[in-house]
Amino acid sequence: MARKQFDLIVFDWDGTLMDSTATIVKCIQGAAKDLGLPIPHDDAASHVIGLGLFEAMQAVMPGVDPSYYPRMVERYRYHFLSKDHELVLFDGVHTTLLEPNLSQQA
Repeated sequence: MARKQFDLIVFDWDGTLMDSTATIVKCIQGAAKDLGLPIPHDDAASHVIGLGLFEAMQAVMPGVDPSYYPRMVERYRYHFLSKDHELVLFDGVHTTLLEPNLSQQA
């Protein structure tokens, strides 16, 4: 008889199960555009993924007056929440999470 090994398994969501890079980049760029700031290139906007929002805005827009950073964060959140329905799982994630643990079938 198979023995249950875990009661709970926790996964990181962004970048592990969900492919959010393009959406994050678009949201950073949208926030900059909303405030009339220079729009960061895709590579610069994607390079800050993993940082906290405030730190990400500082890193992607280092020459901007610091008073803009809280507004950038607010506009980023607005854009991200309006696009959350566009976020997709990486290929194979849904199937993998639904498959029974093969080691328990032995």
